[in-house]
Amino acid sequence: MYGVVVCPRCKRVKGVDLKQKMTTCVCGFEIRIAPSRVRARADTARELAPLVGQVSAELAGGLAAYQKAAAPARRTRSRDVHLRVVGIASKPRDRASRLRAAAVELTRELEVFSLGDWARVLAGLGIPRAEEALATLVRANLVLEPKEGFYRAVSLSP
Repeated sequence: MYGVVVCPRCKRVKGVDLKQKMTTCVCGFEIRIAPSRVRARADTARELAPLVGQVSAELAGGLAAYQKAAAPARRTRSRDVHLRVVGIASKPRDRASRLRAAAVELTRELEVFSLGDWARVLAGLGIPRAEEALATLVRANLVLEPKEGFYRAVSLSP
């Protein structure tokens, strides 16, 4: 069993094995473990390190800042559909694969997409002449036009 104690002289936090009788602080003070207050307990030494940091931050008055820094950063998903599609469609190397990926992702995000959506994504990919690119996909039967001015990628699976 492990625990976190505070040095009475320098107020520095230290992780200790609770089976020991005494430990020495960095400042040179010998801390008797049995009578001292144990601020936190852990079963393993691996669990002890974050507890030492947490108790240290608690004593310094910055527990909220410590928890924020210790927590993994959450990545937020972009609200702009076109940016998400550009991010996914920019991975393939050749132009044809990027066009196909853009059409599939636009269909996945919007169900049907307009020529304006298509032009915006291709501008993000750096591909000029969106109308010609869409016409080549329609001729190759990779994209169909269910309604006038709206398109969707053809999926092979039902």
